[in-house]
Amino acid sequence: MTQKKPGLRWRHLSVAVGIVPATAIYILICLVAADIVTGHHGLLDGLFYLAAGLVWIYPASKVIGWLAQHEAE
Repeated sequence: MTQKKPGLRWRHLSVAVGIVPATAIYILICLVAADIVTGHHGLLDGLFYLAAGLVWIYPASKVIGWLAQHEAE
């Protein structure tokens, strides 16, 4: 059984604490943008909601990669 290095858990804590305000800010940005963009055309609405639903994946994958990289050390 391998022992973990001390201090590695701060990354998990920082992500856990930071994800709540980051998600709230992202939701607020999407709400304001949806208020401006939607209601003009159905296709535009669909494209906006598709983009808003997928755009968070890239930053989330970077954070998960950062956690996994340091977990493997």
